[in-house]
Amino acid sequence: MSFLPHLCLENIFLSLAQDSKTLHSCILVNKQWSVSSVPILWRDPFRLCKDLRKPNKLVPLLNTYLSFLPSTTQKLLDIKSIIGRPATFNYPVYLRSINVVLIHGSVEYWTESMFGADSTSLQKITPICQVLCEYFLCNSSRIDYLDLEYASWFDIFKLNGATTSLSSIKSVVIDDQRNFPEQFKNLSSVMQNTRYLRLSLIYRKNDPACKNIINLLQTQKYLKKISLFSHVSDFFQNIWDTLASSQLLHKSLTSIEFHEATFDNSALLQVSRFYNLRHLKLYRCRNFTGEIQEINNSLVFQNLSQLIICKIGVNPRILEFLLEKSNTSLNVLEFHDHVLNFYETILWCTSFCQNLSRFVASIQVNQIRDIILLFKECKKLEYFHIYDAKLLFEDEEEPLDEYSPPELESFRANELLEELGSCIPMTMRTIKVWMNWLIEIEDIEAFILKCVNFGLSMKVIEFRHCKGFGNAHKEVIRNYLLNNKSST
Repeated sequence: MSFLPHLCLENIFLSLAQDSKTLHSCILVNKQWSVSSVPILWRDPFRLCKDLRKPNKLVPLLNTYLSFLPSTTQKLLDIKSIIGRPATFNYPVYLRSINVVLIHGSVEYWTESMFGADSTSLQKITPICQVLCEYFLCNSSRIDYLDLEYASWFDIFKLNGATTSLSSIKSVVIDDQRNFPEQFKNLSSVMQNTRYLRLSLIYRKNDPACKNIINLLQTQKYLKKISLFSHVSDFFQNIWDTLASSQLLHKSLTSIEFHEATFDNSALLQVSRFYNLRHLKLYRCRNFTGEIQEINNSLVFQNLSQLIICKIGVNPRILEFLLEKSNTSLNVLEFHDHVLNFYETILWCTSFCQNLSRFVASIQVNQIRDIILLFKECKKLEYFHIYDAKLLFEDEEEPLDEYSPPELESFRANELLEELGSCIPMTMRTIKVWMNWLIEIEDIEAFILKCVNFGLSMKVIEFRHCKGFGNAHKEVIRNYLLNNKSST
């Protein structure tokens, strides 16, 4: 490994980009590994600190970056770098992501740590953030990602180096920019190679920014992914009509997400025009309808591999149409807080979508036994997650301290667990059940024994909200998972 060329090492370390702990260990091996791995570790350090939930790491991070500022700039900001020796690497050159809110929040944490939270120190936050962003724009070799969501402190396009550096961005997140109405126009002039765009639309039809947004979309030739957050804007349909009528985007777009959008009655027909569509997500949308017979192309949705439906009711005929047309291409299917005929949906899955690898659904207690059919027919399942329809998925993922889950109807799960243990696909790696199942220790022991006997190698088994599920149950599962881990 120590004699591998730099390009080979770089490709290896790129596969560890999400594993910062391992990547950091690679830096310590030798000089060659350090030179190859440092640029990857320093691509987005602000996000890394946030994801690791280690705000204390922000202080040394900011000290490092601030040490690169000229002494005249540090004096003007009334700050002083506490790092005396020159940095080993030119860290700012490796930065690929500018998230103004994250940088601003990091500077705020650093300022309070260094100077306290008095009014004088708080006045330093925005100027320091602005100077840092400008330094990144001027010194980074390439900026791929720009996030301007809730960034209301300064106009980044007026900073030195913005036009040149941002011309190569691949991903852009932008929301209501009433403080800087020209930003959409500026984006149109520099954004020529963007692959991902996320727009939050809070504008009314007569807002001057609307024309600039439409112009921005019309200039995109290589867009692959788009997320539209409508927030009950009456401007959404204009945006969607612009996208749906773009011949270039019919070929390039592979991922579309709608959040809180209200469609007219031709939504399905318009979506069907994107013949390379692989990912479709509908979240709290209204009036997602359309006449199926209007869609004459027999190849529509044939590449659709991910379908996620959240908090809306979709016409069963449309759902069946999507599942039938996507057929064996569909790998991921999720229904969050979605009212559906679960048994009917399972029948469609087993008839058309037998290559499913991930299935997530909120269900009623009386629908539980229908999952047996899914397990028996969809033999490539790797990830399976069901939760009680009374639960709110977002709250359950990262519950607030004051969050109190509702009282859930109980279900005696001994017979079901026995059946599940006999028909779980060999490919299964994760099972999550967030329901009030009554599980005795003998039930879980028998279930785990079947998993062992059938040679299943699961990595995650999670029972949440189950009555009587105590430490003894957890110990049985933990031992099984540890044995699987040690055998791999």
